[in-house]
Amino acid sequence: MGEDRRIYLDYNAAAPLSDEAEAAMRPYWHDVFANPASRHQAGQAAWAAIEAAREQIAGLAEGESGETIFTSGATEANFLALLGRFDRLLEEGREASSITVALSSLEHPCVAACGEALKRLGAIVKTIPATREGIVDIRFFDSDDEWDIVSVMAVNHETGAIQPLKNIAEKLRNRRTFFHADAAQWAGRINGGFKQWGVTAISLSAHKMYGPKGIGALLTTAPSLLKPLFPGSQEGGMRGGTVNVPGAVGFGAAAEWMTRNRDGENRRLSRLTDRLWRRLSEQTNVIRTITPEKALPNTLHVRFVGLKGERVVDALDRLGVCCSSGPACASGSTEASAILISMGWSRDEAMEGVRFSLGRFTTENDIEEASDRIGSWLRQQAKHVA
Repeated sequence: MGEDRRIYLDYNAAAPLSDEAEAAMRPYWHDVFANPASRHQAGQAAWAAIEAAREQIAGLAEGESGETIFTSGATEANFLALLGRFDRLLEEGREASSITVALSSLEHPCVAACGEALKRLGAIVKTIPATREGIVDIRFFDSDDEWDIVSVMAVNHETGAIQPLKNIAEKLRNRRTFFHADAAQWAGRINGGFKQWGVTAISLSAHKMYGPKGIGALLTTAPSLLKPLFPGSQEGGMRGGTVNVPGAVGFGAAAEWMTRNRDGENRRLSRLTDRLWRRLSEQTNVIRTITPEKALPNTLHVRFVGLKGERVVDALDRLGVCCSSGPACASGSTEASAILISMGWSRDEAMEGVRFSLGRFTTENDIEEASDRIGSWLRQQAKHVA
């Protein structure tokens, strides 16, 4: 059984390119195409566009334009932050075995991969545990341990749970710690940034906020603390290679739209998410995993008790509803969610999670129609069981 109209409820995986971003990018494919590192006027026009985009992105994240380093996405930004800081410490004379790193158990697979790489390189890497509510346990930082590098995401990619970055920063205030946050899922959806969080660096990805894929940024108050992964003269010497000018411009336009419309969108998406939950909660085997006050307003993570999340996602896809059971990069995995396991769920429970994430183009009609399709399918499953 299929449906003619597809309803997209997977904005945390990727958001569509906005009209504003597409329009802003268009001149930089053909008209203003020069290399921004060139000294001539054509190159300087491209350079000016990049600098304007830095301002827009920094404005979203409560930073300064000079703190913005363009990358290919949040994954590269995360590696630049964590491995770049490690390499700089080695350059300063530290022994690898003396470098201490703390990463939360809730991190995206790319940050977990950074942790594994740091272990192989000899660093001491510890895991910050999570609570049942999907929040890192900040009691981890009550000890007298000193941390060279700490990385805790701003918002969890799977559950939408908002992490207590400010509280962690306060516990690290008297310590010489490079505090990094993967903010790809935050994406300007709620208030936040350097001033509120008290972090050293954050990673962003344009396609999470209606910008183009293939570009992101690392924003840091202390670039001198990092050693570049790709040496070169571009990006203040922090990231070699010609900057993706159209991508940067589209990223900037998307960031500016999020800055202007964040509060109104929060209220609208919160209402729609609440409506989706009220409709789904009519089914006896659906459990909400994160309370709304602790999650992004656009994200609803639930358990379909007795049903594997991947099976639910596949069935709903056939019904024209797009959602997910984990990060897009792990789609198709038959393993239980490492995030949910870290929150204290059993393996069977961790297989039942499904994420619905709403966005700018989600309508009330989308929510009503998606709810009808999901409810109808669940009632059919109940009949089969009976």
